[in-house]
Amino acid sequence: MLINQLNLHNLTSLWKKYGASTVAETFSSALLASNSWPYRAWVEGKPDLALQVTKTPHSHRLFMHSGNPQNQAVQQDPTTQLNSDWQLEFEQTAMYLPLKNYQTKPIEDSSFVMSKVTDYAHLQEWLAISSEAFNYEMDENVFTPLLNDPDIEIYLGKVNEKPAVSALLYKTQNVTGLHQMGVKNAFQGQGLAKKAMYLLLDKAVKHGSDFMVLQASPMGLPLYQSLGFDSIFELKYLKRK
Repeated sequence: MLINQLNLHNLTSLWKKYGASTVAETFSSALLASNSWPYRAWVEGKPDLALQVTKTPHSHRLFMHSGNPQNQAVQQDPTTQLNSDWQLEFEQTAMYLPLKNYQTKPIEDSSFVMSKVTDYAHLQEWLAISSEAFNYEMDENVFTPLLNDPDIEIYLGKVNEKPAVSALLYKTQNVTGLHQMGVKNAFQGQGLAKKAMYLLLDKAVKHGSDFMVLQASPMGLPLYQSLGFDSIFELKYLKRK
């Protein structure tokens, strides 16, 4: 797979881990939708905008991207391809970092520790941080089963034992995907995101991954650029008006 395909595969495979079902099909395309949170709807197979527009559940976000060179519908602003019933909700930038020559960065801050979440109590702390950081309510029923998933690691960062940072790593093929990277409001502006990234990149190297991939918000883009991540394509999420 090309790196853009690896990035997309990691993302949509995680959505399937969260729980998803096929809601409509054609001969060459399938529309999948989340069973609950995060309420995403996306096409697998041949791009089919008409299928998305007509069959995406009303509660879900229509997902479009420019990562498929054959997907001509998203080479322009996707909102120009849709009727007035849809509006752009938010955008992300797909990024990647080669890990072959990555040099581990030591963290000289004994007050900051990131640990793998392995129990329900710590998952509740993680969910609270991520919900606050992304300004939407996380569904514990989605994440509780993932505590035992061999391909997923959920990390909780603490400053002086106080919960401060959330992150999730998901390994697919030769990449480790970073998801749900958030910093609690009270701890923002202290450089914790970069410290956390150094530790998470070290985890990805230990996974044996060739790349780390992620989807950055406009706010997170400068951080990832400063760490050497390259942008590869844009992702757009639309909702019904």
